[in-house]
Amino acid sequence: MFLFRRSSSRSLQKTSKNSRKRPTPSKMSSSQTDWVYYPIGGIAVKTSDNAPSTTETQVPIRQNIDAWSADPANDKQVKLFVMALDRFQKIDPADRDSYFQIAGIHGQPNVPWDEPIDVAEAKGKGYCTHNNILFPIWHRAYLALYEQRLFEIMVQEIVPNFPQEERGAWEKAALSWRLPFWDWGVTNSVPQLAKYPTTVVPTSDGKDEERILNPLFQFRMPNNKPMSTQGMDNFQDPWVEDGDMLYYGECIGTSRWPEEGDNASGSATWRHGVVNNYKVQDSLKKPGWVGDAPYGQAAEMVYRLLTVPLEYSSFATTAQLSDDQNVASDVNIEYLHNNVHGWVGGDYNGHMSQIPVATFDPLFWLHHCNIDRIFALWQALNPDKWFEAGQANDFFQEIIGLPQGAPISPETPLRPFHKDTKGTVLTPNDVRWPYALGYSYPELQTWAYEPKNYTSPEFLSDLRKSINELYGVSRKSLVGGSTTLPGVEYLDDAVKSLDYAFSVRYRKYAFGGEPFWIRIYIAQDGATQNSTVDLITEIYNFSQKPEEASGALACTNCKTNQEKNIKSTANISITPVLISLLKAGKSLESLKKEDVLRFLQKRAYWRVFKGGKEVPRYALEPLELEIIGSTNDATNFRDPTKAPLLENFQPEPAISGGADGALDPSLKQPMTVPPAAKPDIPKATLRLGSSLPFKGSLAPDNVVIIDAPSLNLSPDTETNTIDNTQFWFSDAEGGDGEILFLLSLRRAEGQIVFNTFLNNSWGEEVRVSLEGRFKTDKPSIFVHDQEDGYEVFIDWRHVLWFEKRAKDKVARSISYTVNASQVAVLGKELKVKVFESMRTLFAH
Repeated sequence: MFLFRRSSSRSLQKTSKNSRKRPTPSKMSSSQTDWVYYPIGGIAVKTSDNAPSTTETQVPIRQNIDAWSADPANDKQVKLFVMALDRFQKIDPADRDSYFQIAGIHGQPNVPWDEPIDVAEAKGKGYCTHNNILFPIWHRAYLALYEQRLFEIMVQEIVPNFPQEERGAWEKAALSWRLPFWDWGVTNSVPQLAKYPTTVVPTSDGKDEERILNPLFQFRMPNNKPMSTQGMDNFQDPWVEDGDMLYYGECIGTSRWPEEGDNASGSATWRHGVVNNYKVQDSLKKPGWVGDAPYGQAAEMVYRLLTVPLEYSSFATTAQLSDDQNVASDVNIEYLHNNVHGWVGGDYNGHMSQIPVATFDPLFWLHHCNIDRIFALWQALNPDKWFEAGQANDFFQEIIGLPQGAPISPETPLRPFHKDTKGTVLTPNDVRWPYALGYSYPELQTWAYEPKNYTSPEFLSDLRKSINELYGVSRKSLVGGSTTLPGVEYLDDAVKSLDYAFSVRYRKYAFGGEPFWIRIYIAQDGATQNSTVDLITEIYNFSQKPEEASGALACTNCKTNQEKNIKSTANISITPVLISLLKAGKSLESLKKEDVLRFLQKRAYWRVFKGGKEVPRYALEPLELEIIGSTNDATNFRDPTKAPLLENFQPEPAISGGADGALDPSLKQPMTVPPAAKPDIPKATLRLGSSLPFKGSLAPDNVVIIDAPSLNLSPDTETNTIDNTQFWFSDAEGGDGEILFLLSLRRAEGQIVFNTFLNNSWGEEVRVSLEGRFKTDKPSIFVHDQEDGYEVFIDWRHVLWFEKRAKDKVARSISYTVNASQVAVLGKELKVKVFESMRTLFAH
C-alpha cells in the first residue's frame, strides 16, 4: 500500500469566440467523424499560382527579437505581438485553443489535446519527444501551432478593431509578422521585451495607449485561479527527504530563476510567481573565461553543432545510440537546448527548468524558436541528411496511439498536430523545411541567390560566414588574435591546432528523473579549488520524474526510458577556455597535446548538483558518469566564408574519468559515509477541504500518522453550525464513498466524535473527552488498522479502539474538512505518512 494517486482531466467544452467549434465528447472514441480538428499549416504565404512554398518563395523572416524590437520600422509588429500574446494568455484555460491548453501539450496536465479519444486511452501517455530523434522536428510542428494562434488573434481580433483608415497598415504588419527568436548564443541577457513586468500597447480600438501586465514577463492564469483547477499536479512529493518542493498546481503565475525558498508551498511568492531576469543573465555568462564578452558559453556550443560532421540521428538527440559511439557523435542539439532550460529556470525549480511545466514560461517559445533556427541552419548545410525507418535509434516513446517500440520513419505521426480539419496528422516530412510552414530565418533567404536553393555557392559562403562570425569563439581567438600562441601552426590561409573537448555521458534517470547539473572545472590555482572561478562549462539533465506526486504515471516515455536505463550524451569544446587560460598565464605552456593533457590531469575536476546542492560521491554510482577527454585536428581558415575542418576525433584516456570527480587525487570529491537507510514510506500533503487517494488501499497492520503544523482549541463561537474539524477514511478515491472511519474534533462541545457513514446513514457516535488529549502545539494523530478495528492515539497516547462496521470494505482515501467559515483545529494542511506495519514504523 502506498500514498497517493491523483487523476486529472481537461475540459474540451468551452471555446473562445474565435475558436473552431467542435463536438462535446462524453465517452470519446477515435472513430468519431464529426470532430473538427485544428489544422496546422503555419501562416499561409500567397503565391501567384497558389503553389506550395519552396526555397524559391520569398517568405517572411523570423527575426532576432532584440534587433527586431529595437527597430522603429517594426513598431506595429512588436505591438501586435505583445497584444496578441496578452489576449492569447487571457483565453479561458479550459478552451482547447487557449495558451494554457496549448502549453499543456508539452507535459502537464498530461491529457489529450485536440484528439477525440477516451481519456482512459491516453492515461499515462503523452506527447513528449525528448531524448529521441523526433525531438527537433516535433517541436517545429509545435512552434508552428503557437505562431499560428498568435497570428489568428492578430488578424481576427485586434486588427479589425483599429480605425478603418489605419487598418491596412496594421494588417500588412500582421501578414509579414513571424515569431521572433532569442539568440542566447550571442547575448547573455533576457530579451528586452521580456525584462519588465508591465508594458505599453495601443488600446483595443487603437485610439490611445494603455499599460498592461507584460505577457512576455510571465504567464498568469486569466481567472486568477491556481493551475491545479485545470489539472496541473504537484508531480513530486514535497515530503520526500531532501526532495524539492514542486507545487506547480498552486501557481497562478510562472516563476523564472526563483531564489532558494521562493518556491515554498503556500507562499504568496510562489503562488503569484517570481521573475529574476538578472539571475538568468548571471547563468548565461557565468563561466569566468567568458569575461566581459556579450556572449556566454553557449556560443561555442552552437558553433560546434554547426561545424562538427554529424548524421541527423546524432545531431537530433542526447540519446546515446551505441556503446562504442565516437566522441564526435556526442555533439547534439538537445543538450544545448537542455542547458538553456536550466539557465532560465534556475536551480530552484523555476518553470523553465522542469519539462512538465516549461512551456508556461513565455521565454520557452522564444528559446525554441532559436532551437528551430539552429536546426534549420544545420539542415541548410546538410540538406541531404535525414532519417529512415529502422535505424539504430529505437523509438523510445509510447505516445497516444503509437505503441512502445513502434518503428519510426519520416511518416511517423507527430501527434497531436493535424494538417486539416478531418484529422490527418502531420509527419516529419510535412514539416521538414521551414519554408513549407511559411517562414525562414535571416541567414536562409535562399530566394536572393542563384540557384534559389541550398546548393548556391554564394548562399553557402554567406551562411558559413554568418556562423563563423556569430558563434566561432575559438576561431576568433585563433585567427583574429593579435598575438601568436605556442603550440599553434600559423599558415598564410589558415591556422592549425589541436582541438580539445570533454564528452559527458550519464544515466538520464539515475536520480529517478529529477533534473541535475554536471559541472566541469579547471583549478586555475593548482590544487586549490574555487568553484566560482574554476567553472568552465556545465551540462543540464532536463528530465522529469515519470510519476506525479500522487504516484500516477505521468509520462510513459519517461518511464520506458527509466526502465531501459538510457544514457544521454553531450560534447563540450574546451579550446576557448584553454586559450583564455594560456593568455592569462595560468601555468599552461602551450596548446600542444602533451602540455594540455598534463595541465588537465592536474587541474580538471567535476561535480554533480541537484536542487542547488552538491550530490555526495556515495550517491553518484547510479549515474555511471563518464567524462571522456578527446582531441581532434582543427583547421580554421582566415577566409570567414570557409567552415573549419574538424577531423580525426580521438578519445584521450589520460584526461578521462568518472564518478570520483577528478583525475588528480587532491581534487577528487571526498568519499563520505552515506546516512543509514530508512524504510521508504509514502508521504504527502493533505490540504484542508481536499481528499487524497491512497496508492492502493489500507491493509491490516498499516499505520497512518497525521502530523499537524498547529493547534487551535479555541471554540468558534461565531458559527451557525457545529464547531467541527474532521478527517475520514473512505472506500472511494475521491472521499465521497462510504465513510469507514471518521474522527471529528468538536471544540465547543469538548468532545472527539468517532463515526461511520454507511448505506446513506450515520452510525452510532462514539465520544471521548477532548480535554487533555493534545500534549503539543504541533500534534500527531496515529491510526493503526488492526483488521477488525482502528486503534487511535493522539500525541502517542492511546485514545480508543474503534471497531470496524463494514469489515468487507477497505479505505482508499483520506479527506480533511472544517465546517463553513470556521478555523480548523489542525491548521490548513496536514502531513500524512503511511507505514506498512508497526515494525516498519519503529524501524523508521
